[in-house]
Amino acid sequence: MMEQIRISDVTMKQTGKDFTLSFKEKIEIPKLLDKLGVSVIEIEPIVQPKIDALRIKSVASTVRNSIVAVPVQLSQESVDATWNALKEAKHPRLQVCASISTVQMEYLFKKKPEAMLKAIEEAILACCKKTADVEFVAEDATRSDTSFLYKAIRTAIAAGAKTVTVCDATGAILPGELGVFLDAIYENVPELKGVTLGLSCLNELAMADACAIAAIRHGVREIKAAAYPINQISLSNVARLIAAKGDLWGVNCPVRTVEMNRIVKQVAWMCETRRS
Repeated sequence: MMEQIRISDVTMKQTGKDFTLSFKEKIEIPKLLDKLGVSVIEIEPIVQPKIDALRIKSVASTVRNSIVAVPVQLSQESVDATWNALKEAKHPRLQVCASISTVQMEYLFKKKPEAMLKAIEEAILACCKKTADVEFVAEDATRSDTSFLYKAIRTAIAAGAKTVTVCDATGAILPGELGVFLDAIYENVPELKGVTLGLSCLNELAMADACAIAAIRHGVREIKAAAYPINQISLSNVARLIAAKGDLWGVNCPVRTVEMNRIVKQVAWMCETRRS
């Protein structure tokens, strides 16, 4: 039986630092990605409450088939505000993102390990009261203390996360190293059975696409990729590879490869005309 690989598009999350889009374009791109058949469309979090809430509501009302995913901060207030904007989506997802490496944990979140575990648990429990589709994103996972990473994943799953994504925030891992890393997670966290494991990987060494394929062959079933990739896994490349070789790996992908070139070109045109 073929297993489905979910493609979670992160094009919109690159906006701001790499390029800017008009409000209309921020609604149009998710509509195109929905037509393309990506499983998940990830959009930016709430920063400016009124403007961003309206943006999320607009995307939620126009996307018909894909999951619409929005990250929350580690607070009840953020969960409530994000859900109020997202709740009309046909398939809503809340994402709890937390740095797992010691350096980022203390520098970005100002938390010690035990406090971080508690914050993850509380945020996921709060999200699960809103929706059944909650994702835990373990940022900087490949540089973390592995014992703490395993503990964080167990905490997230126990709290109700249905998808757990591990991130290579430096883009420094090689495909073979990633395979060993993922095998160790499955070995040490049996609770992952029944939960979708995802991957996010930067492309600093031009190996992100190869890492995505290695991850699929080591049990990952959701890949964060971009239709317009800037230092990200390429949606087009991964979708083509799965279409060509998926039968050998026992997997398929819902992305409509026949329409892919046309839609990706439309997305790229909007992004490239707005490059900063």
